[in-house]
Amino acid sequence: MEHLVPVLVVSAIVAFFMYKNINKITSNIDNLEDKSYELYAKYARIVEGYIKELQSNIEKNSVLADEKYKLQEGVDAKELEENLSSLIRKLAFFETLQAKQKKKKELESDFFEVLSSLDSMIQENFKNGENLADEIRDNLHEEYVKLKKFYEI
Repeated sequence: MEHLVPVLVVSAIVAFFMYKNINKITSNIDNLEDKSYELYAKYARIVEGYIKELQSNIEKNSVLADEKYKLQEGVDAKELEENLSSLIRKLAFFETLQAKQKKKKELESDFFEVLSSLDSMIQENFKNGENLADEIRDNLHEEYVKLKKFYEI
């Protein structure tokens, strides 16, 4: 019986430290999830800027005749602009509270879907689509790396 009290005290101390460490670890996980939400919200704004620039260049192309933004024959510029606007609306989701409730893997999957759609639209609708898509893809990758370093995820 006299050995029971020290064992109970040691067990209580160990349980207390385990409880504190578990709380610390779970709060760190929550912080990582919050950071990933912020990362994708800011990245969505950056991607939106690139899409708006594309839309602007499509509108100006009739005046500027820039080969870089020349559309394929038979491509309806208004329809392409509407499809790009649809992507912007999808990107707006990443700045909502609903996106904050999603897990990081789900956010990555949804974001990949939007970026893939953008890449396909560029390649299919622009004469110089492959080169333009590569350029935008490289620029977006650089922006993502900068943000990721900033948030250290």
